Amino acid sequence: MSTALLRRRGVARVSGVLGVCALVSTGVVISSTAASAEEETVTGSLQTFAAEAFAPQADELPTGLVEAIQRDLGISAEEYLANAAAAKVAADVSAELVDAGVNVNATVIDGQDVTLYVEAEADVAAAEAVGAKVEIGEPEQHDYSDYDFEPKIDHKGGYGFFTQASPDGSGYRCSVGFSGYTPDGADRYLTAGHCGLDGETYEQLAGPVSHLPLDAPIGPPQDPPPPLNVGDEIGDLTDGSFHFGPDFDNYDAGLVDITNPDYTGVPQVAGWGGGEGAPDENSVTVYGTIDAVQGAEACKSGSTSGWTCGTIQTPEQSVTFGTGETVTGFIFDACMLGGDSGGSIVVGNYALGVNSGSDFGPDCNTGSFGIGFAVSGGQYNALDVLGDQWELNVAVNAPAVSTPEDGGETGQSVTFEGTVEGGTADHRVSVSVDGGDAVEGDVAADGSFSVPLEGDLEPGEHSYAVQAFYGNHSQSEVTEGSWTVTEAPPVEELAVDSPSEGQTTGNARPEFSGTGQPGATVALTVGDAEFGSAEVGEDGSWAIAPESDLPVGVRFDAVVTQTFEEDTQKVTVAGLGIEAADVTITAPEDGSSVAGDTNFEGTSFGGATVGLLLEQAAADAAGDDAQPRLGLRAEGDDDVEEWAGEFEIDDAGNWTFDPAEDLPEGEYTITAQATLEGGDPELADSEAVATFTVANGGGDDDGDDDLPDTGSSGTTWMIVGGVALLLAGGAAVAVRARRNAGSTTA
Repeated sequence: MSTALLRRRGVARVSGVLGVCALVSTGVVISSTAASAEEETVTGSLQTFAAEAFAPQADELPTGLVEAIQRDLGISAEEYLANAAAAKVAADVSAELVDAGVNVNATVIDGQDVTLYVEAEADVAAAEAVGAKVEIGEPEQHDYSDYDFEPKIDHKGGYGFFTQASPDGSGYRCSVGFSGYTPDGADRYLTAGHCGLDGETYEQLAGPVSHLPLDAPIGPPQDPPPPLNVGDEIGDLTDGSFHFGPDFDNYDAGLVDITNPDYTGVPQVAGWGGGEGAPDENSVTVYGTIDAVQGAEACKSGSTSGWTCGTIQTPEQSVTFGTGETVTGFIFDACMLGGDSGGSIVVGNYALGVNSGSDFGPDCNTGSFGIGFAVSGGQYNALDVLGDQWELNVAVNAPAVSTPEDGGETGQSVTFEGTVEGGTADHRVSVSVDGGDAVEGDVAADGSFSVPLEGDLEPGEHSYAVQAFYGNHSQSEVTEGSWTVTEAPPVEELAVDSPSEGQTTGNARPEFSGTGQPGATVALTVGDAEFGSAEVGEDGSWAIAPESDLPVGVRFDAVVTQTFEEDTQKVTVAGLGIEAADVTITAPEDGSSVAGDTNFEGTSFGGATVGLLLEQAAADAAGDDAQPRLGLRAEGDDDVEEWAGEFEIDDAGNWTFDPAEDLPEGEYTITAQATLEGGDPELADSEAVATFTVANGGGDDDGDDDLPDTGSSGTTWMIVGGVALLLAGGAAVAVRARRNAGSTTA
């Protein structure tokens, strides 16, 4: 796997061209359509770190770097490392947001306070969800057109090296960026592209490359310059790897092969003891890469000026050197002098870039800004152009395994958990049990890992070997241990005691109860909807009260699922039902006397279809035919005279009917019937009857006591459905029997 796959996307791209006298902005292409951030789940979130937690790590920093941090940044080494950790997380989370479709224009950090600049309002919620302050638009950027940037031409990062340019022995001095590997695992380091090219023809220099043994940083140029002590030949320029100049606009990166067996690349950046001593007294260990984040504190190492520190002003800018070449990189305000080119730029323990150029000269008291070419991130970086030829050499700490505990016990189902100090999302771990095949897992951004093993292990003692990796060639020592696997007791069988199959109730939220495995989780579902869950108690009992009403009026199957470790059990209780409320007639009251303009009212249940039938008593006691019946009829039913008027029913089933004509005096019977379309009649159907007398109602002008003329001659009397209101929310489950059939409580 090429470490090009390990690179991160840039999160702030400000393009322009810087000349000696003018800045011409070329702009940036950014999508004007805000994304919903639902294309990919964002799992990371911003973090803050306490400075005191980094005291042990700060004690390992080179004295010269600590002095540079205090001198140039005005903060302690502990604060610098804590802020670097926050910047690393900010860069990774911002890249994850971009991968998820959020339009992030820039990431800006001040100490550990992170602000994300996004493209549109639709991007704000996703950016706020990771814990950032959010602004819409672009951050204000400084105009660097007045600064005169020049390339700083002149095994362990930060070392000085000399490249012979011609047979007469003349050549150029530069600094090593970061140790790394060829695809085959041989030592190869990264430096600036202009360090391996002729300054006029841009042809690759002849070489070889030699080490510069130094007792201290060389310091600013002197007149006359002191003699250069060229040491052992260490290797050769890698053919075709030097990207700089007219044919490689925006790039400044190249590779050097270490062929001398006496030299071995290590994942460190050379320290300069006291800022003046030899570069081997202390070193900075490299744990991975970091993208440029505006406001992050960065420090550079180089063979001329040693350690200097500054703050990233712009994450990505195109700069045109006074000699005509264009490089795109990050701008930061750390001193960089001739001969520092190619040297290491770090944020904490993470590789940020290599020294490219600056406006400093001839010393650190003259000038303001430098430009670094990124290792990863942004539109142009070393891994993008050289990732198939070079992989960063990273120090990988041995995993600390917390589960299973060395010498401890577990059940037969095992998940290995622990941390890799300094590990990031670019790391991975492998777990081997009893010398068997390794199982790999990812490391999270905070260095934690969780690797489940497939299947159950046999009871008894087992050994493990866990190792961490970065890329193809950087790996940790192996963490070994042993533990005992005990046979897991059988999981208690899930049982549902109540309700029983086919049971009905008028309670829309009946309690479900039973027994199961202590500590397990049980959940109640009907169809695709979950209605509640509970944990099985120590005594093995459980109970679930539904969190919302179960569907009414139809039969349904309820499923209870028990989950315990790797075991899942299901029990189905079939044919349950919730009884719908009976239809009622609340006005006129049964046995009451009312006026002829009376309105009819009553109740039923949500989703009910309600039908009404009005019957007038016989005209006299001599056995004359009864008067015609009136009803609210369903469409297409012509057997009942239509009862004209306005009928209304609400979501809860409360209904009203206002007849179009007053009723004449007489005795009447009103019948109401409720049904549910598609429902179970035993659960949903009901009827109510009330009798009443119209004592002083209107009637016809001729005094006849007939019902109002409806224009229909039908005389068949029946109850029919008239108005249907469907339940919102879909399918139903019901548990109700007709009242004359009796009912039970579920």
